[in-house]
Amino acid sequence: MAKPHIAVIRLTESGSFDPRVRDTLIVGPGMGTSVQGLFMDMARHLSHRFQVIGFDLPGQGQSPAHHESITIEEIADAVAELVENLRYTGTIKTGSKVYFAGLSISGQVALQLALEHAALFDGIAVLASAPKIDEPENWEERYHLVMESGTEAMVEMSASLWVANGFTEPKKLQVQKDSMVATDDQSYAELCRALATYDATDRLDEITIPIFIAAGDQDQMCTVEHAQHMAEHIQNSSLEIIENAAHLLPLEHPKQLADLLDHNLR
Repeated sequence: MAKPHIAVIRLTESGSFDPRVRDTLIVGPGMGTSVQGLFMDMARHLSHRFQVIGFDLPGQGQSPAHHESITIEEIADAVAELVENLRYTGTIKTGSKVYFAGLSISGQVALQLALEHAALFDGIAVLASAPKIDEPENWEERYHLVMESGTEAMVEMSASLWVANGFTEPKKLQVQKDSMVATDDQSYAELCRALATYDATDRLDEITIPIFIAAGDQDQMCTVEHAQHMAEHIQNSSLEIIENAAHLLPLEHPKQLADLLDHNLR
């Protein structure tokens, strides 16, 4: 089975060219979205402390397609390898603290990193996510829909869940819709099956690394209840509910989310 390849996108200038030793924040996007369009505004508000480095999921944004089966565990392994490579090349300097923030499916990657690769990180943020997202049969249905009709079939349904009522920046939302359409169909479908099989619910109490959890009060996919359940079962966790927000928190409230990450990732 081929390892997934994830494209690395710098969202702020590289720390290797900075005379100061800044902390490093690795960020991961949700299904069908591009990390640059999703996190760039938020990253600008964090550049005083972090170099922010994003990655795109397989077949999305700048990452190559992946037409074999894939798991959340394999994506987490790829992120861990990325962090090790960034340290080796000096992009992450000696003395720099390293954090990870993942949204939705990348929030599950965050949980898996906390379980199996915690030694690489000083803290982890789980954004608009849950240890189990939806039911396996629903992801299997989406798998077949996308394989038959393409990711275009997912755009309007997904967009209706992405942002809260009253979101007033349609151009930003359109960028993510376009990203969904541009996503490789089979890669997206394989990620649906990855979501169908991942469930960290019974392992939350194994996590010891500091975890920051954020949820939107209008998120219908990864609800406030999911976030509260994680906070109750992860021993070293903090929780923030963001008002007037749904699923794409960095798109809806980039400054507020940046401030929360700056405060809680210590």
